Amino acid sequence: MAAPTTPRQLPRLLRATYLADQESLLEETRASKLLFFPGPVTFVVIFLVVSLLAWQPIVHHYPGWALFTSSVTKLANDAHVAVATMRLAIAAIATLLLLVGILWILVRYVRWIRTVYAVTTRRVIVQRGILGRNFDEIPVTQVRGVDVHQTFGERLLGYGTIRVSSEGGATVGNEDWEGIPAPFKFQKHIENATEAIQTPRGS
Repeated sequence: MAAPTTPRQLPRLLRATYLADQESLLEETRASKLLFFPGPVTFVVIFLVVSLLAWQPIVHHYPGWALFTSSVTKLANDAHVAVATMRLAIAAIATLLLLVGILWILVRYVRWIRTVYAVTTRRVIVQRGILGRNFDEIPVTQVRGVDVHQTFGERLLGYGTIRVSSEGGATVGNEDWEGIPAPFKFQKHIENATEAIQTPRGS
């Protein structure tokens, strides 16, 4: 009686039709969100708060309003302008910077979503693009090394940089892939795929 076969894992991020019939997906990922979004999200939150505080009729009961008002009054006195004018100027600048921050998040989102890294039983793949997609690949037989670099902060956040060294100067190899979540797991998948395809069956 034949042993039950393990169901083939279907990709969620890669285009499924890109895999060959006898090819199985081992791992697929995008760069960590913690690499792309903390900066712009923090920027947006700061200027959202400043924008709200600058519009007195909306937020005059909010904690911190008294401190904000005294700071605006001091700035207005130092600049020799009316307090209302200074508050309006701060509100306009903060609102503009808030919109810049939202645009910054959108740009980061596009950069994050457009690149997918994957390893299968046969290839290491980088898929780039949103509407149109480009695929670069290294056959696992051409992989010569997989290096992981991780700073202390990246280790705490759970991501790192992977460099796949390949023979022949393949386009997808010999470059840094930043922000790969669980990089040592990804490295292990590549090494296992390389070892499996290089080891004759029955050895």
